[in-house]
Amino acid sequence: MDRPFLSLALLLLLAPATAWADSGTCRERYPSPAAEAAMFDVAWTTAERLDALPDVDVVIAARGGQDLSRYGLRHSHLAFLLRDDDGRWRAVHLLNRCKTDRSLLYYEGLANFIGETGGHTDLRIGLLEPALAARLKAMLQSPATAAHALHEPRYNVVAYPYRTDFQNSNGWVLEVLAAAMASADGAAPLQDRAQVQQWLRANGYLPSVLHISLGKRVGARVAVANATTTDHPVAERVSGNYSVVSVESVFDFLRARQQLPQELSIPHVPVAGATAATP
Repeated sequence: MDRPFLSLALLLLLAPATAWADSGTCRERYPSPAAEAAMFDVAWTTAERLDALPDVDVVIAARGGQDLSRYGLRHSHLAFLLRDDDGRWRAVHLLNRCKTDRSLLYYEGLANFIGETGGHTDLRIGLLEPALAARLKAMLQSPATAAHALHEPRYNVVAYPYRTDFQNSNGWVLEVLAAAMASADGAAPLQDRAQVQQWLRANGYLPSVLHISLGKRVGARVAVANATTTDHPVAERVSGNYSVVSVESVFDFLRARQQLPQELSIPHVPVAGATAATP
């Protein structure tokens, strides 16, 4: 668990995107010139907006990715944006590449994080209370031992928020936030994911509830490696109403606990034919 973040591209470097091929392997997929330009434009604007804020070194950011519009959700993927000692902003987040059943923690430039969603979805940024932000910065800076301890590599896109079997991208961000909030006022640090989830229950976190039809559930069990509902309570599996950590639920929780004094919206740069393709 305690391994360094993967070192990827900085703000002005791009790695090839990946897509899921029918053969079950990944193949490289590069963005179009227009999509690439949108990625850089949104990244540049984001860095400028954040640089203009005094004494801000870490924020949370939400971008598009999976199309969740049928559930009334605009953003699907959360990350921390961290200002490093060299002054550059980088994203720290959990990714599930190629729709496998595994995830890794990534540390990469803003353009990589934004990806092709810069052409169709605004970036939502949450500014945090200074005390919480300071604790998060300490947790996320190398070697980031506490943040790594909360990473579960077994990935499930609809992971249940209150079990440790699996984890998804938003779940990791939520649990790191919870660990940082729980350490306020000299409280003893939470030791593992189970303790963090107990704290979330006790402190009023409410996940989003998404209805997934029987057909989609059966299809996922048969054909998709990164989705399962086996960790959810029986009542949810029977009804098809699944508790999931969404962007909205995390922002709502922070707001309810008065830890989110301000939000910013970074506009996307429209690209003809752009679709939600970033993992």
